[in-house]
Amino acid sequence: MIKTRLAKLRAFLAAQDLDALLVTLPANRRYLSGFAAEDGQWGESSGSLLISQNAALLLTDFRYELTARAQAPYFETLTYQQGLPLLLGMVLPELGVKTLAYESEGMLDIWRRRIEAKLDGVDLVPTEGLVAQWRVVKNTAEIEALAASLALMEKVLDQVLASDIVGKKERELALAIARAVEDAGAQDVAFPPLVASGPNGAEPHAESGERVIERGDPVVFDVGARLNGYCSDISRTVVAGGLEAADERFKEIYAVTLKAKQKATAEIMPGITGNEADQIARQVIDQAGFGSRFGHSLGHGVGLATHEEPRVGPRADDVLSPGMVFTIEPGIYLPEYGGVRLEDMVLLTDGGCRRLGSLDRFYELA
Repeated sequence: MIKTRLAKLRAFLAAQDLDALLVTLPANRRYLSGFAAEDGQWGESSGSLLISQNAALLLTDFRYELTARAQAPYFETLTYQQGLPLLLGMVLPELGVKTLAYESEGMLDIWRRRIEAKLDGVDLVPTEGLVAQWRVVKNTAEIEALAASLALMEKVLDQVLASDIVGKKERELALAIARAVEDAGAQDVAFPPLVASGPNGAEPHAESGERVIERGDPVVFDVGARLNGYCSDISRTVVAGGLEAADERFKEIYAVTLKAKQKATAEIMPGITGNEADQIARQVIDQAGFGSRFGHSLGHGVGLATHEEPRVGPRADDVLSPGMVFTIEPGIYLPEYGGVRLEDMVLLTDGGCRRLGSLDRFYELA
Protein backbone atom coordinates (compact mmCIF):
# COMPACT_ATOMS: atom_id res chain seq x y z
CA MET A 1 0.00 0.00 0.00
CA ILE A 2 2.83 2.42 0.88
CA LYS A 3 4.63 1.55 -2.36
CA THR A 4 1.47 2.28 -4.38
CA ARG A 5 1.02 5.64 -2.69
CA LEU A 6 4.64 6.60 -3.31
CA ALA A 7 4.36 5.60 -6.97
CA LYS A 8 1.27 7.80 -7.38
CA LEU A 9 3.04 10.73 -5.76
CA ARG A 10 6.14 10.32 -7.91
CA ALA A 11 4.03 10.23 -11.05
CA PHE A 12 2.41 13.49 -9.99
CA LEU A 13 5.77 15.13 -9.28
CA ALA A 14 7.07 14.09 -12.69
CA ALA A 15 3.98 15.45 -14.43
CA GLN A 16 4.39 18.80 -12.64
CA ASP A 17 8.16 19.06 -13.22
CA LEU A 18 8.79 18.97 -9.47
CA ASP A 19 11.90 17.25 -8.17
CA ALA A 20 10.70 16.45 -4.64
CA LEU A 21 7.99 17.03 -2.04
CA LEU A 22 8.48 17.94 1.61
CA VAL A 23 5.60 16.51 3.65
CA THR A 24 4.94 18.17 7.02
CA LEU A 25 1.26 17.50 7.75
CA PRO A 26 1.10 14.68 10.34
CA ALA A 27 -1.81 12.82 8.71
CA ASN A 28 -0.15 12.95 5.29
CA ARG A 29 3.15 11.88 6.81
CA ARG A 30 1.46 8.80 8.26
CA TYR A 31 -0.52 8.09 5.08
CA LEU A 32 2.61 8.02 2.93
CA SER A 33 5.06 6.35 5.31
CA GLY A 34 3.33 4.66 8.26
CA PHE A 35 5.17 6.93 10.72
CA ALA A 36 2.56 7.53 13.42
CA ALA A 37 4.20 10.01 15.79
CA GLU A 38 2.00 12.97 16.66
CA ASP A 39 3.05 16.60 16.69
CA GLY A 40 2.72 17.96 20.20
CA GLN A 41 1.24 21.27 19.09
CA TRP A 42 1.08 23.58 16.10
CA GLY A 43 4.60 24.69 15.33
CA GLU A 44 6.20 21.57 16.81
CA SER A 45 7.06 18.75 14.41
CA SER A 46 8.05 15.16 15.05
CA GLY A 47 9.43 14.85 11.55
CA SER A 48 9.03 15.39 7.81
CA LEU A 49 9.13 13.28 4.68
CA LEU A 50 11.31 14.15 1.72
CA ILE A 51 10.24 12.23 -1.38
CA SER A 52 11.91 12.42 -4.78
CA GLN A 53 11.98 10.04 -7.75
CA ASN A 54 14.89 8.09 -6.28
CA ALA A 55 14.66 8.72 -2.55
CA ALA A 56 12.21 8.40 0.30
CA LEU A 57 13.63 10.01 3.42
CA LEU A 58 12.14 10.44 6.88
CA LEU A 59 13.78 13.42 8.54
CA THR A 60 13.39 13.56 12.31
CA ASP A 61 15.30 14.12 15.53
CA PHE A 62 16.79 11.81 18.14
CA ARG A 63 13.52 11.46 20.08
CA TYR A 64 11.78 9.61 17.25
CA GLU A 65 14.65 7.80 15.52
CA LEU A 66 13.86 4.26 16.65
CA THR A 67 10.12 4.67 16.14
CA ALA A 68 10.68 6.07 12.65
CA ARG A 69 12.89 3.17 11.62
CA ALA A 70 10.36 0.64 12.92
CA GLN A 71 7.21 2.23 11.52
CA ALA A 72 8.47 3.42 8.11
CA PRO A 73 10.49 0.55 6.61
CA TYR A 74 10.23 1.94 3.06
CA PHE A 75 11.95 5.15 4.14
CA GLU A 76 15.53 5.89 5.06
CA THR A 77 15.56 7.68 8.41
CA LEU A 78 17.92 10.61 8.82
CA THR A 79 18.19 12.48 12.12
CA TYR A 80 19.13 16.10 12.47
CA GLN A 81 21.08 17.60 15.31
CA GLN A 82 20.70 21.25 14.33
CA GLY A 83 17.24 21.32 12.80
CA LEU A 84 15.48 20.47 9.57
CA PRO A 85 16.63 23.48 7.47
CA LEU A 86 20.31 22.65 7.84
CA LEU A 87 19.74 18.97 7.01
CA LEU A 88 17.74 19.91 3.91
CA GLY A 89 20.56 22.20 2.83
CA MET A 90 22.90 19.22 2.93
CA VAL A 91 20.61 16.57 1.43
CA LEU A 92 18.92 18.38 -1.46
CA PRO A 93 22.12 19.02 -3.47
CA GLU A 94 23.04 15.33 -3.12
CA LEU A 95 19.65 14.40 -4.59
CA GLY A 96 19.92 16.97 -7.38
CA VAL A 97 16.75 18.72 -6.26
CA LYS A 98 16.16 22.11 -7.89
CA THR A 99 12.41 22.46 -7.30
CA LEU A 100 11.08 21.47 -3.88
CA ALA A 101 7.32 21.37 -3.38
CA TYR A 102 5.94 21.82 0.11
CA GLU A 103 2.53 21.68 1.79
CA SER A 104 1.47 25.28 2.21
CA GLU A 105 -1.29 24.32 4.66
CA GLY A 106 1.28 22.54 6.84
CA MET A 107 4.12 25.05 6.72
CA LEU A 108 4.48 27.98 9.08
CA ASP A 109 5.90 31.05 7.38
CA ILE A 110 8.80 31.12 9.84
CA TRP A 111 9.65 27.52 8.90
CA ARG A 112 9.59 28.37 5.20
CA ARG A 113 11.89 31.36 5.69
CA ARG A 114 14.33 29.34 7.77
CA ILE A 115 14.41 26.55 5.16
CA GLU A 116 14.80 29.02 2.31
CA ALA A 117 17.78 30.62 4.06
CA LYS A 118 19.65 27.28 4.03
CA LEU A 119 18.96 26.43 0.39
CA ASP A 120 21.05 27.57 -2.53
CA GLY A 121 19.65 27.22 -6.04
CA VAL A 122 16.47 25.46 -4.94
CA ASP A 123 13.03 26.90 -5.68
CA LEU A 124 10.34 26.34 -3.07
CA VAL A 125 6.96 25.61 -4.68
CA PRO A 126 3.80 25.78 -2.53
CA THR A 127 1.11 23.12 -3.00
CA GLU A 128 -2.31 22.74 -1.41
CA GLY A 129 -4.32 19.57 -0.89
CA LEU A 130 -1.86 17.47 -2.85
CA VAL A 131 -1.96 14.34 -0.69
CA ALA A 132 -5.49 15.05 0.56
CA GLN A 133 -6.85 14.40 -2.93
CA TRP A 134 -5.77 10.76 -2.56
CA ARG A 135 -6.73 10.37 1.09
CA VAL A 136 -10.33 11.40 0.40
CA VAL A 137 -11.35 8.04 -1.12
CA LYS A 138 -10.84 5.24 1.37
CA ASN A 139 -9.81 1.69 0.53
CA THR A 140 -11.28 -1.39 2.19
CA ALA A 141 -8.70 -1.48 4.99
CA GLU A 142 -9.30 2.17 5.82
CA ILE A 143 -13.08 1.73 5.85
CA GLU A 144 -12.71 -1.21 8.22
CA ALA A 145 -10.40 0.85 10.46
CA LEU A 146 -12.90 3.72 10.56
CA ALA A 147 -15.77 1.34 11.34
CA ALA A 148 -13.77 -0.24 14.17
CA SER A 149 -12.97 3.18 15.66
CA LEU A 150 -16.63 4.14 15.47
CA ALA A 151 -17.80 0.84 16.98
CA LEU A 152 -15.53 1.41 19.98
CA MET A 153 -16.79 4.96 20.42
CA GLU A 154 -20.43 3.95 20.06
CA LYS A 155 -20.06 1.30 22.76
CA VAL A 156 -18.66 3.85 25.20
CA LEU A 157 -21.27 6.47 24.35
CA ASP A 158 -24.10 3.94 24.63
CA GLN A 159 -23.04 3.08 28.16
CA VAL A 160 -23.01 6.75 29.14
CA LEU A 161 -26.41 7.44 27.59
CA ALA A 162 -27.88 4.43 29.38
CA SER A 163 -26.82 5.87 32.75
CA ASP A 164 -28.48 8.54 34.88
CA ILE A 165 -26.78 11.82 33.99
CA VAL A 166 -28.95 14.08 36.16
CA GLY A 167 -26.84 15.77 38.84
CA LYS A 168 -23.54 15.15 37.10
CA LYS A 169 -21.24 17.88 35.82
CA GLU A 170 -20.52 18.20 32.11
CA ARG A 171 -16.79 17.97 32.75
CA GLU A 172 -17.27 14.89 34.92
CA LEU A 173 -18.98 13.06 32.06
CA ALA A 174 -16.44 14.27 29.50
CA LEU A 175 -13.53 12.98 31.58
CA ALA A 176 -15.31 9.67 32.14
CA ILE A 177 -15.79 9.28 28.38
CA ALA A 178 -12.11 10.01 27.70
CA ARG A 179 -11.02 7.41 30.27
CA ALA A 180 -13.48 4.83 28.96
CA VAL A 181 -12.27 5.30 25.38
CA GLU A 182 -8.69 4.52 26.37
CA ASP A 183 -9.78 1.64 28.62
CA ALA A 184 -11.65 0.19 25.61
CA GLY A 185 -8.37 0.02 23.68
CA ALA A 186 -8.24 3.25 21.68
CA GLN A 187 -5.04 5.27 21.40
CA ASP A 188 -6.91 8.27 22.72
CA VAL A 189 -9.90 10.47 21.99
CA ALA A 190 -9.99 12.02 18.53
CA PHE A 191 -10.85 15.37 20.13
CA PRO A 192 -11.85 16.50 23.63
CA PRO A 193 -15.31 15.04 24.39
CA LEU A 194 -18.05 17.66 24.25
CA VAL A 195 -20.86 17.48 26.79
CA ALA A 196 -23.03 20.59 26.63
CA SER A 197 -26.18 20.82 28.73
CA GLY A 198 -29.07 23.27 28.79
CA PRO A 199 -28.13 26.72 27.42
CA ASN A 200 -24.52 25.60 26.88
CA GLY A 201 -25.78 23.41 24.05
CA ALA A 202 -26.60 26.53 22.03
CA GLU A 203 -22.89 26.79 21.20
CA PRO A 204 -21.97 24.05 18.69
CA HIS A 205 -18.41 23.70 20.00
CA ALA A 206 -18.96 24.49 23.67
CA GLU A 207 -16.39 23.29 26.17
CA SER A 208 -17.52 20.81 28.79
CA GLY A 209 -17.64 22.83 32.00
CA GLU A 210 -18.75 22.80 35.61
CA ARG A 211 -22.47 23.12 34.92
CA VAL A 212 -24.52 20.51 36.77
CA ILE A 213 -27.00 18.76 34.50
CA GLU A 214 -30.61 19.23 35.58
CA ARG A 215 -33.68 17.12 34.82
CA GLY A 216 -35.21 18.29 31.54
CA ASP A 217 -31.96 19.69 30.13
CA PRO A 218 -31.18 18.94 26.50
CA VAL A 219 -27.63 17.52 26.53
CA VAL A 220 -25.47 17.40 23.41
CA PHE A 221 -22.74 14.74 23.29
CA ASP A 222 -20.11 15.06 20.54
CA VAL A 223 -17.37 12.46 20.91
CA GLY A 224 -14.76 10.57 18.92
CA ALA A 225 -11.98 8.01 19.32
CA ARG A 226 -8.71 7.35 17.54
CA LEU A 227 -7.98 3.68 16.95
CA ASN A 228 -4.97 2.52 14.91
CA GLY A 229 -4.65 6.07 13.64
CA TYR A 230 -8.20 6.38 12.32
CA CYS A 231 -10.76 8.68 13.87
CA SER A 232 -14.46 8.50 14.63
CA ASP A 233 -16.97 11.27 15.24
CA ILE A 234 -20.54 10.93 16.51
CA SER A 235 -23.11 13.17 18.18
CA ARG A 236 -26.29 12.42 20.04
CA THR A 237 -28.63 14.71 21.96
CA VAL A 238 -30.69 13.43 24.87
CA VAL A 239 -32.92 14.84 27.57
CA ALA A 240 -31.66 14.42 31.12
CA GLY A 241 -34.28 12.36 32.89
CA GLY A 242 -35.70 10.91 29.69
CA LEU A 243 -38.05 12.13 26.99
CA GLU A 244 -40.88 12.47 29.49
CA ALA A 245 -38.90 15.34 31.05
CA ALA A 246 -38.61 17.22 27.73
CA ASP A 247 -40.56 20.35 26.91
CA GLU A 248 -42.38 21.00 23.63
CA ARG A 249 -39.63 23.24 22.22
CA PHE A 250 -37.10 20.45 22.51
CA LYS A 251 -39.44 17.99 20.84
CA GLU A 252 -39.98 20.40 17.95
CA ILE A 253 -36.33 21.14 17.18
CA TYR A 254 -35.31 17.52 17.75
CA ALA A 255 -37.91 16.25 15.29
CA VAL A 256 -36.79 18.77 12.66
CA THR A 257 -33.11 17.90 13.13
CA LEU A 258 -33.78 14.18 12.89
CA LYS A 259 -35.87 14.67 9.75
CA ALA A 260 -33.06 16.71 8.16
CA LYS A 261 -30.52 14.02 9.00
CA GLN A 262 -32.68 11.20 7.68
CA LYS A 263 -33.47 13.05 4.46
CA ALA A 264 -29.81 13.81 3.79
CA THR A 265 -28.78 10.23 4.49
CA ALA A 266 -31.44 8.93 2.11
CA GLU A 267 -30.86 11.41 -0.73
CA ILE A 268 -27.11 12.12 -0.88
CA MET A 269 -25.78 10.30 -3.93
CA PRO A 270 -22.49 10.11 -5.83
CA GLY A 271 -22.01 12.93 -8.31
CA ILE A 272 -23.55 15.75 -6.28
CA THR A 273 -21.43 18.45 -4.69
CA GLY A 274 -20.89 19.05 -0.99
CA ASN A 275 -23.03 22.16 -1.31
CA GLU A 276 -25.91 20.24 -2.89
CA ALA A 277 -25.68 17.62 -0.13
CA ASP A 278 -25.75 20.35 2.51
CA GLN A 279 -28.85 21.88 0.94
CA ILE A 280 -30.85 18.67 1.28
CA ALA A 281 -30.74 18.95 5.07
CA ARG A 282 -30.67 22.73 5.24
CA GLN A 283 -33.96 23.06 3.34
CA VAL A 284 -35.73 20.96 5.97
CA ILE A 285 -34.48 23.22 8.75
CA ASP A 286 -35.17 26.38 6.72
CA GLN A 287 -38.76 25.34 6.05
CA ALA A 288 -39.32 24.71 9.74
CA GLY A 289 -38.25 28.30 10.50
CA PHE A 290 -34.88 27.52 12.10
CA GLY A 291 -32.58 28.21 9.16
CA SER A 292 -30.68 30.99 10.95
CA ARG A 293 -29.97 28.62 13.85
CA PHE A 294 -28.15 26.04 11.72
CA GLY A 295 -24.89 27.87 11.29
CA HIS A 296 -22.34 25.19 10.48
CA SER A 297 -21.77 22.80 7.60
CA LEU A 298 -23.71 19.57 7.28
CA GLY A 299 -20.57 17.49 7.56
CA HIS A 300 -16.91 16.80 6.89
CA GLY A 301 -14.64 13.96 5.91
CA VAL A 302 -13.17 11.69 8.57
CA GLY A 303 -10.04 9.55 8.32
CA LEU A 304 -6.56 9.91 9.76
CA ALA A 305 -7.76 13.37 10.82
CA THR A 306 -11.10 14.16 12.44
CA HIS A 307 -11.76 16.88 9.87
CA GLU A 308 -10.54 16.27 6.34
CA GLU A 309 -11.80 16.18 2.77
CA PRO A 310 -14.46 16.04 1.45
CA ARG A 311 -16.15 19.23 2.55
CA VAL A 312 -19.92 18.99 2.89
CA GLY A 313 -21.22 22.50 3.42
CA PRO A 314 -22.72 25.65 1.86
CA ARG A 315 -19.48 26.66 0.12
CA ALA A 316 -18.24 23.18 -0.78
CA ASP A 317 -17.78 22.41 -4.47
CA ASP A 318 -16.24 18.98 -3.81
CA VAL A 319 -17.94 16.32 -5.95
CA LEU A 320 -18.89 13.37 -3.75
CA SER A 321 -17.91 9.92 -5.00
CA PRO A 322 -18.03 6.30 -3.79
CA GLY A 323 -15.47 5.46 -1.13
CA MET A 324 -15.70 8.78 0.65
CA VAL A 325 -16.45 8.75 4.38
CA PHE A 326 -18.02 11.83 5.93
CA THR A 327 -20.37 12.95 8.66
CA ILE A 328 -23.97 14.03 8.38
CA GLU A 329 -24.63 16.27 11.38
CA PRO A 330 -27.43 18.83 11.15
CA GLY A 331 -28.17 20.90 14.24
CA ILE A 332 -30.40 23.62 15.63
CA TYR A 333 -29.09 25.95 18.34
CA LEU A 334 -31.29 28.34 20.30
CA PRO A 335 -29.54 30.99 22.45
CA GLU A 336 -30.34 30.84 26.18
CA TYR A 337 -32.13 27.55 25.65
CA GLY A 338 -29.90 24.87 24.18
CA GLY A 339 -29.32 22.86 21.06
CA VAL A 340 -29.75 19.60 19.22
CA ARG A 341 -27.16 17.93 17.00
CA LEU A 342 -27.44 14.42 15.55
CA GLU A 343 -24.38 13.05 13.79
CA ASP A 344 -23.40 9.83 12.08
CA MET A 345 -20.50 8.82 9.88
CA VAL A 346 -21.50 7.46 6.49
CA LEU A 347 -19.74 5.67 3.65
CA LEU A 348 -20.83 6.80 0.21
CA THR A 349 -21.45 3.84 -2.08
CA ASP A 350 -22.71 3.58 -5.66
CA GLY A 351 -26.23 3.42 -4.24
CA GLY A 352 -25.96 6.22 -1.70
CA CYS A 353 -25.05 6.60 1.98
CA ARG A 354 -24.46 3.68 4.31
CA ARG A 355 -24.12 4.36 8.01
CA LEU A 356 -20.80 3.09 9.32
CA GLY A 357 -22.17 2.72 12.84
CA SER A 358 -25.17 1.08 14.44
CA LEU A 359 -25.94 3.17 17.54
CA ASP A 360 -29.47 4.52 17.39
CA ARG A 361 -30.38 6.37 20.59
CA PHE A 362 -32.85 8.49 18.66
CA TYR A 363 -36.19 9.71 19.95
CA GLU A 364 -39.07 8.84 17.66
CA LEU A 365 -40.89 12.16 17.33
CA ALA A 366 -43.30 13.11 14.56
